[in-house]
Amino acid sequence: MGRPPSKFSHVHDQELISNYDLVGSAHAMLNGITLDVASSEIANSYVDAEEFYTPVDDGLNSQDFHGRVYLFPPSGAYYWDKKNVRWKKTEVSNPTLISSHAIWFQKLFKAWYKHHVTEAIFFSNNMDMFRYEQIIFDLPICVLRTAPTLLKNSSKGVTNHKTGSSFVVYLPSNKNPEKGIDDFRNLYAEKGRVIY
Repeated sequence: MGRPPSKFSHVHDQELISNYDLVGSAHAMLNGITLDVASSEIANSYVDAEEFYTPVDDGLNSQDFHGRVYLFPPSGAYYWDKKNVRWKKTEVSNPTLISSHAIWFQKLFKAWYKHHVTEAIFFSNNMDMFRYEQIIFDLPICVLRTAPTLLKNSSKGVTNHKTGSSFVVYLPSNKNPEKGIDDFRNLYAEKGRVIY
């Protein structure tokens, strides 16, 4: 998922998209992706979710998460807009701002905890999540062995984009969590270190 347009950013027209290996593993793990909550039409042509939210849909503030969810959050930082009662993205750099990956994960976790999301895969290339959202350590995590090559959608078209250290978090099915966790270990063990 990419960032929404901004006159302050030279990368306003760029969107990072999960590669086929990450998406294929998520489809295998979830037995198909019901919903990609942070996507676009171009991104979903790769992710192939049954339903997806674009930046215009505002999945973070305006939409419910449900079913088998895949989430690769957009990069950047957010602040709480009290007047409009919503999270807003900002290009400003300030230590009081909250990582977009943390905000999106919080919403996903709440929807999963309430059983609206039946199970989910959360992919992040923001290793600071280990500081921001330590609840992820209560869930199965795969720290990927190699930095994945993502896809970058920009005004130049879709090209490869090397990212940094990355990880995958699995929010297991409430119907049979033990089987889901075993499946996650088996599927992701070849991709990196599974911690749980």
